[in-house]
Amino acid sequence: MNNAVVGAASFSAAVNALPTAAAVAILCVAVVTEIVVVPAVLLPGGTMTLLAGALIGSGRPALEIAVPVILAVVLGDQVAYFCGALVVGWWRSRRPGRTDRASAPRRGQAAKWLTATMPSLAGAARMPYREFAPRLLTMRVPWLAVAFTAGTLAAHSLREIGHVAGVAGVVASALVVVALFVMRKRPSALREILRCRPGFPRRH
Repeated sequence: MNNAVVGAASFSAAVNALPTAAAVAILCVAVVTEIVVVPAVLLPGGTMTLLAGALIGSGRPALEIAVPVILAVVLGDQVAYFCGALVVGWWRSRRPGRTDRASAPRRGQAAKWLTATMPSLAGAARMPYREFAPRLLTMRVPWLAVAFTAGTLAAHSLREIGHVAGVAGVVASALVVVALFVMRKRPSALREILRCRPGFPRRH
């Protein structure tokens, strides 16, 4: 854990020494890589998003950092999803003796929300994209807000980023658990919330 914290602090210090455009480019590549190569983590990409928040907290232009990193997170989610699907498809093609199922197994709402938080596994599990994308986006919005805010607050103490990452991970996981609980107890809760928003079509 200490090595991870020191590594995060060193990487952050190195990135912070670069011009904003170069720092953002590195963070965008790094966050996509983190999301793709860490498949079994709820809402991956937290470390690099925290470091992006730290850059903002150190005085860099917020929009110049936040917008590209958010787009990189969204891109990373899509790449991870399709990579997961491609890897499983390749593996099944190498095992012709196995009988492939015509469709993905049916899952409950809670399981679908949980699966959507792990893009690579969602693709590997052949979760339909129309179910994956809106669920993940719904959970990514508060997650991004927490990660950027936590990184900004930790900007003046780089060693604290490792500890903040742990706290942010707990908060993000708690958000996921709450969402799953709500969807399990009240499957229509999200639909009811959306109906309260202006412009959302009501059914009569």
